[in-house]
Amino acid sequence: MKNNLGSRSHYIRYVRTKEFERDFPLVYLEDGKVSFSLLSFTKEQMDIGRGKDAALRRVFKVVADIYQFYLANEDKHQAYLDNGHELIIDYFSAKLHGTIRNGVCDLGLFWKRAKYADVRKGITQFQKYQSYCKTYLNVTELVSDDMIHLMTVRYSAFEKKTNFKLLEHIASVKDTMADDNNQTRLDYDNEDFDQGNTKLIKYFPPRQLKELIDSEENINYKVAYLLSGFTGLRESENLHVLVTDIVYQGNLAEVIISDPNTGKTFSPEKNKLVPRKEILSSCLRQHKAVSGLDDINIDYLSRLPVRTNLHLKHRYHAGWKGVQLRDPNEKYGHLLEWTCGYAQQLFTKLVPKLLMQKRLSHPYLLCNTDNGMPMTVDAYESRFRRHSAKVTGKTLYSHVMRHFTGFYCANVLRIPQEDAKRILRHKRLTSTDVYYNFSNEEIKRKIAMKDTSIWDELDFSDWGNK
Repeated sequence: MKNNLGSRSHYIRYVRTKEFERDFPLVYLEDGKVSFSLLSFTKEQMDIGRGKDAALRRVFKVVADIYQFYLANEDKHQAYLDNGHELIIDYFSAKLHGTIRNGVCDLGLFWKRAKYADVRKGITQFQKYQSYCKTYLNVTELVSDDMIHLMTVRYSAFEKKTNFKLLEHIASVKDTMADDNNQTRLDYDNEDFDQGNTKLIKYFPPRQLKELIDSEENINYKVAYLLSGFTGLRESENLHVLVTDIVYQGNLAEVIISDPNTGKTFSPEKNKLVPRKEILSSCLRQHKAVSGLDDINIDYLSRLPVRTNLHLKHRYHAGWKGVQLRDPNEKYGHLLEWTCGYAQQLFTKLVPKLLMQKRLSHPYLLCNTDNGMPMTVDAYESRFRRHSAKVTGKTLYSHVMRHFTGFYCANVLRIPQEDAKRILRHKRLTSTDVYYNFSNEEIKRKIAMKDTSIWDELDFSDWGNK
């Protein structure tokens, strides 16, 4: 299966191996070669548990781009062979300056100027690969036909001999660029230096949110919108919710949230929290062959790996960003906090229908109604874009629903930002800054010292009657 075909420097093919539970990424460089050193680096990272797909891909891109830069500079091949360190220095300088001059790129790369902060991140990724080569592959004869390894080893030798610092060198080049352009106030370390102090408001239009949810005919997407808009669940977090994460306190349905790999869910049979992986294993034991599914679906159901452990381009991959969970329930652990009681009431009424829907041998709450497989990120994102365009006239990304949670906390509930931080499960208050935005209307209300607000008109009460 080929991935990242949008990249001109490499593509990745994921293969099954007996050694690793996860699929192993094979990186093919621009000329179709597989770098032994990069292959060895990848194996070592996965062996020690550091080989997360996103982290590996960042290293792959830098290493593959360096090799692409080498291939493009045909007239300098001999010079690079004689002085391998020059390739590494020239590459990062080219990233900072770009390769386009007067609309023309003699190398055929057409790289635009990169921000200093991005180049610095690229150096950090290269240094991970460099450190491995220096520690484990510092014998040229072992990988003599691996050009990128050869240049990296020679760069490391040059660095040691001359005490050369790549970061300092690029920083000095950056400063020279600023001087040449008389840009004495540019802050290259701040990626938002050109944005001013105005916050970009990115929440879903409040007056149209109810229509978005009410007009959604598919119960799975309707529930996902409710969870994202009124508990702040990220789009990928929706896809980790298990059937056993739904518990009841009184007459209301609650949702357990915990880490997909290390967290726990509630077992009704044992009447206690159990590892989430135990539920996956239980479904796997009950798995039966199903006809009418493609190879990817069949393979997924036959293994049921934790979805974060699938590679980024896998159909059923779902990410998990770190969250700060506080004040666990004595019986159920950490529960999502609802910002609107009516939204929770509607969710409670929809849960039985969700549990009764067709579901193949997996424990996930949200499903593809056509085949009973788990909902995917791509399907959810595509559905949200289409539906939001239908309701608002604009194509929006699903993350605006989490931003709506922050808006609702600030403008409707008017609770302190510290409480919004807890609801959004942020570790730092600075993270909540992005979400906790006062609308212009709310600012005017505060200035006028009025008790009522136009957002008081937001009415979801009929959800409690449905």
